[in-house]
Amino acid sequence: MSLHCPKCGGVVYTRRNKLCGFCGAELPPGFLLTEAEIAALEKAEATHREQKAKQDAEELERLKDAGPPPAFYRS
Repeated sequence: MSLHCPKCGGVVYTRRNKLCGFCGAELPPGFLLTEAEIAALEKAEATHREQKAKQDAEELERLKDAGPPPAFYRS
């Protein structure tokens, strides 16, 4: 389902912003995420960032432990 600005007809790409990204008109309250929905999304995004950072750190350690690449891969 895509939402469109009632004033200009532009696609509403995010339900977090109160204003249309094309014409700047105020969007109807029904278009917007509730405070609870925003909080839940922010929590999920923070959890994802933490997990990604942990995975990246583990991968970096794995690569460090593997040693340098074979000579034919070096430039």
